[in-house]
Amino acid sequence: MIENVVFDLSEVLLPGIIGVEEQLGLRTGKSEDVIARAMGSYPYYEKDNNLDRLLKGELSYESYRAEFLCEIGLSREVASVFDQECTKMFDSPYPYTERMIKNTAKSCNLFLLSDHCETWVEYIRNKHNFFDYFQGLVWSYEIAATKKSTEPFEAIINKYQLNPALSLFVDDNEINIDNAKYHGFKTVHFTGEESINEVYRAIKSG
Repeated sequence: MIENVVFDLSEVLLPGIIGVEEQLGLRTGKSEDVIARAMGSYPYYEKDNNLDRLLKGELSYESYRAEFLCEIGLSREVASVFDQECTKMFDSPYPYTERMIKNTAKSCNLFLLSDHCETWVEYIRNKHNFFDYFQGLVWSYEIAATKKSTEPFEAIINKYQLNPALSLFVDDNEINIDNAKYHGFKTVHFTGEESINEVYRAIKSG
């Protein structure tokens, strides 16, 4: 029987920054590809690039933003546009989010394991109250590691004394799923609303 469900945040419960390049492009006149490359985001995200260092807390948000503006050839006056468009991505949970959280919380302890920077986490936690359903949260910037490595899984196991064999990990990224499996978690590769019933089935089947 599954006792714990460990959710990812971005692209599972709440949109992440994937897609922000579209609005930034409209407001700055730069191409979406140039913006994504300068941000170090999909499909240019890789270990130790600027976004990875931001998520691990090795690079401050202000430094990350300054590097982005310099790389893309924009003045500091555009910083507020960058801030607005990034945080706007986090404003609205998916239509199914609250329902899925409430349903899983009926029979399981809920935890969150997320790759995010401190600035965005502060905004998100002030914006949404669904975190009240969670018994524990682990953020990448707190532990200087993202789920592209195994360290975050060790961190959440040790911090909350989780038994991976009795825990379900739900994430949209296959690399993260593989790292969870390495530690013995049951897993669901989340691809959207169609995956919700798979989460429920995994909880029941244990």
